[in-house]
Amino acid sequence: MKYAGNKLEGKDYGERHASYGLIFNENEEIAVAYIEKYNMYNLIGGKIEEGENSKEALIRETKEEIGYAINDIKYIENLGYYTYIEILDKYELAIIDVYKAKVGEKICEPIEKDHELIWIKPEDIANKMYFEYHRYILNEYVKLLK
Repeated sequence: MKYAGNKLEGKDYGERHASYGLIFNENEEIAVAYIEKYNMYNLIGGKIEEGENSKEALIRETKEEIGYAINDIKYIENLGYYTYIEILDKYELAIIDVYKAKVGEKICEPIEKDHELIWIKPEDIANKMYFEYHRYILNEYVKLLK
């Protein structure tokens, strides 16, 4: 596993296992969820639930957040990222499986009603992402996929 972020001495880091996708459309734009309530942009994905693997979690999260299926799902890397999450007021080691995928067909309305789908060039959104590790993923991995 690759580690990144800034681990601070004397801080207790909880672990959160998650799966995120760099989900592209035919215009090489990436799917991003905008959550107005928090004025935040996030990659598509999230916590891996009990009984599912990371790929299943990404498929589920994509359906819940934006209502789409995904295709050509390719595993990129496992990343451990040390971070402080201000809105939760906690230190976290995010253990993330990163994937690349292509958007498929719309299968339903998003279950998470507060998530607005935005299609944007990765380089135009990378530094606007709320979570440090989302910025890291976009800045580190997208250049390798082009």
